Amino acid sequence: MNPSLRGGAPYGSFDEMSVGVCVIRERCFVYVNDALGMLVGHPREMLVGRPATLLLTESSVMEVTERQSRRLRGESVPSTYEAALRTATGERQVEMTLIPSGPDWVALVRDVTSRSQRRGVLQRLAELGAGLPSLRTEGEVLRRMFAGLEELGFAFAWLSPEGEGVRLGQTYVPVPLVPPDARQLSGRWVRDVVGRWPAMLARAWKEGSAYSEDLSVEVGHFLEGALAEEARGVLSRASTSHTVAVRIDVEGRPRAMLALAGDWLREEELAPVRLFGAQVSAALDAALTISRLSAQNNALAALNRLASEAASAPHPRAFFGPGTEEIVGLVACDAVTILLPQDHGMEVTYARGMDLEEADTERFARLWLSGGLCTQAQQEGAPRVLETRECPDGLREDLQQRGFQTVVIIALRVRSRGVGTLSVLFREPRALTPLELETLQAMGTHFAAAIETHRLLQELRGRAEDMALLHEVARALATTLELDKLLATGVTSLARIIDTPDAYVLMPDPSGEWLEVRAVSGSHPELLGRCLPARAPDSSATGLAYLTRELLMVEEAITDVRVDQDLRESASAQSFLILPLVVRERPVGVMVASETRRTRRFTPAEVERASAIANQLALALEGARLVEDLKDSYVELARTQEQLVRRERLAALGELSAVVAHEVRNPLGAIFNSVASIRRILGPDSPAEPLVDIVAEEADRLNRIVADLLTFARPPAPHPHPVPLAPLVEDAVRGALAESPGAVRVELDLEEDVPPVTVDERMMRQAFLNLAINAMQAMPQGGRLRAAVRRAAGSPEVMVEFSDTGPGITAEVRARIFEPFFTTKAKGTGLGLAVVKRIIESHQGHLTLDSQPGTGTCFRLYLPLETPASARPLLAVP
Repeated sequence: MNPSLRGGAPYGSFDEMSVGVCVIRERCFVYVNDALGMLVGHPREMLVGRPATLLLTESSVMEVTERQSRRLRGESVPSTYEAALRTATGERQVEMTLIPSGPDWVALVRDVTSRSQRRGVLQRLAELGAGLPSLRTEGEVLRRMFAGLEELGFAFAWLSPEGEGVRLGQTYVPVPLVPPDARQLSGRWVRDVVGRWPAMLARAWKEGSAYSEDLSVEVGHFLEGALAEEARGVLSRASTSHTVAVRIDVEGRPRAMLALAGDWLREEELAPVRLFGAQVSAALDAALTISRLSAQNNALAALNRLASEAASAPHPRAFFGPGTEEIVGLVACDAVTILLPQDHGMEVTYARGMDLEEADTERFARLWLSGGLCTQAQQEGAPRVLETRECPDGLREDLQQRGFQTVVIIALRVRSRGVGTLSVLFREPRALTPLELETLQAMGTHFAAAIETHRLLQELRGRAEDMALLHEVARALATTLELDKLLATGVTSLARIIDTPDAYVLMPDPSGEWLEVRAVSGSHPELLGRCLPARAPDSSATGLAYLTRELLMVEEAITDVRVDQDLRESASAQSFLILPLVVRERPVGVMVASETRRTRRFTPAEVERASAIANQLALALEGARLVEDLKDSYVELARTQEQLVRRERLAALGELSAVVAHEVRNPLGAIFNSVASIRRILGPDSPAEPLVDIVAEEADRLNRIVADLLTFARPPAPHPHPVPLAPLVEDAVRGALAESPGAVRVELDLEEDVPPVTVDERMMRQAFLNLAINAMQAMPQGGRLRAAVRRAAGSPEVMVEFSDTGPGITAEVRARIFEPFFTTKAKGTGLGLAVVKRIIESHQGHLTLDSQPGTGTCFRLYLPLETPASARPLLAVP
């Protein structure tokens, strides 16, 4: 055998090499090893001695010849290059390295057919990625990408994070990748599987890309349990698959991962696959931008149409149909409902896509209200998306029974005030995009604006009617000053302006302790004259409104503890609106609107109208009061003029009394001296002694009259200082008892905590004594004298009281009892009570008399506790 063929020098050392080797001399093979023979599919014996160009294609022959010519010319030519080699099975791409060895050339031949194929696949992969950005939607991008990867023969999977794991999405497995007994796993399929994070996916999510040499290991880490063992077993029997995973970013945030598997993939393919991932990310970004712009255009067009419909609709219900049609067209929903406030709840004002009978409508509205979803939506302000399983119990069962899976709740708001709720329902689970939610909220704004515009229009019409009614009421109230007519007009107007069956006006009685029903409108005239406590706010809502001067609304009269239940039952009332009548912060009465048909919560507009009526009535009552005060002022003026005339008369009388008393005192002195002398002359047994006693007694009486005249005409100036009144009263009672003609029982009621009062002690003692003596003289047959000293209720004063059980005083006598020289006694001067009145008034106090024939008499003296700036002197006669 030729030594060049096997084991001989000098090329026998190439025989065991796994790389194809041949030696060329004078353009013919002089040596070929087994590896090269196996590559070309011919025994090497057939090749030795034959031309080297035998195995090269024509293009490769030309390239090799051209390179060799350049090398002979001394040019620098790479020693390694690729060429196309003819083999028994067809052309193969090889990499050739030529090494000179004396007169020979040693050629190392490597099969790079797979690398060329990889380059072609990667080139087509790049072309696939370059064509993706021209697509308009995300779905088109993903569908084109998945189809292109199938054409290129890749096994691939689309994965995305979910919770703590990762979800396996769209998947494709070529037939050659699985063994024959597992062909059912090949092809395109979607497995709804959430697995663990294998190391390769975790690295790809963090770093952007990752490579793994064993797909079965990664799948085994992804799955769990028996499923993992089955997949690992199938893949271990298949040809070895290398895997590359790249992260897909959309809008600058990681979104998903694309994993590619193939036998020929190597770690050096990371860069082109990562470039493809970037192309996919860019395409999804562009598609998302195009979709968003298209959706925005559609949304703006829908909003424009909605605004046009809202502007032309004569009322909201005419707008609801076209408006909900725009919503259906925008989000492809299955039903739309509109709930608006009604009395104390919600009302299904409009429903599309739902067959609701009248009873179902009421029940459906109650379910929405009881579940609290409408309230929560109003509080949050933004659209709220819920799966029906997240709804409250009753509503969840109703929606699931009707086949709905997703609910979107949009609060209808105008200037932060809720005017209703718009609900959009889907029969399939639906995730809405931020743009869709934003557009739904904008549409809700149009619905709210239409509702609010209609409400304002109705309110404006109502206000015009109210203003006309208020003008009519004001004109009616201005035409009379009679109290009864004013009250009747006010109570009728109140019932009319807020549509209540009954209304009442209550005004305080003279004591201020009770509120009396003074006017009635409605079906309960028998309540006229009924009284409610004005000072018991815990048991009387009218008393509370009267005391606090604040409006009071009673929605559930039967359960409200503030309501007088006797009045509620008598009036058959369910709800009340109570308005105080106030003039310059002073309450003058209460108006009550009574709802007897149902429980009712009065609206702010109704409260405003009722308050206007109450204010007008209060002003009219104040005008009537001022007129009455003016009349009283005229009466007081007449009385004052009468008092001035009487005072002038009294002054003249006092001056005359002083002159008379002065002139009488001198003869009285002579009479007293003469009586004493006659007594000495006559002796005790003289028959003239009784006559002398009569003269002495009458002279003494005349002297007392003169003293009273002088006291009345020239009263002394008081000298006040703090004095306890109880001892003065006790002394006065003891002094009066000494002159008592009969058996009189005395009762003393002297409170211990009464402080001293700044008075003239001597003058006050005289006043108390005069009153006590009068009481004793009123009971000649005996009786009860009661004297009391205590603090006055409700004022900073001390009250001193003297009462008897005598025959009482008639009205004619009471009118003149404090006049000087007026008396009903045979021997009285008529100055005692006049002096008492002057003493009390000089200390800035006042005196009252309470007496009726047959019930006795009671005098009450009121003295201020505060020290007067200066004690006012008694009125002196000039």
